[in-house]
Amino acid sequence: MLYRGKKVAMIGLNEEAKAEAEFLRSIGCELEYFDKNSAKKYEIVGEQEVKALIADGVRFPVTGVFILRSTIAPSSFLAGIETKSGHITVDEGMKTSVNGVYAAGDCIGRPYQIARAVGQGNTAALSACEYLDKQV
Repeated sequence: MLYRGKKVAMIGLNEEAKAEAEFLRSIGCELEYFDKNSAKKYEIVGEQEVKALIADGVRFPVTGVFILRSTIAPSSFLAGIETKSGHITVDEGMKTSVNGVYAAGDCIGRPYQIARAVGQGNTAALSACEYLDKQV
């Protein structure tokens, strides 16, 4: 909703991207859509805020850029990590099934909200510090 009535860009590199693009259009965003065949190189212009997206040398003035890409399953990048329904399982201290590894945010499940992820990240950091203190 922050981008309603504004021109934004989406780089859609996964199967859900077209549906997400339609959602942005439905809430009133003016959308420049790029799929995996649209350009080979992208550059986001702006320091404190997005001013434009450059795609293969062509400049598109936009106020935001959404990048949607496929992710990899947590179990495929860390041997022994337990998952349930595609999410990493953790205890109340955000500890995973792998000793010394903690997880927080979207990778552990819904709701996917930044406030929740920040709190979990804080808990995970404190738990990791406790773990490291015991290693010395």
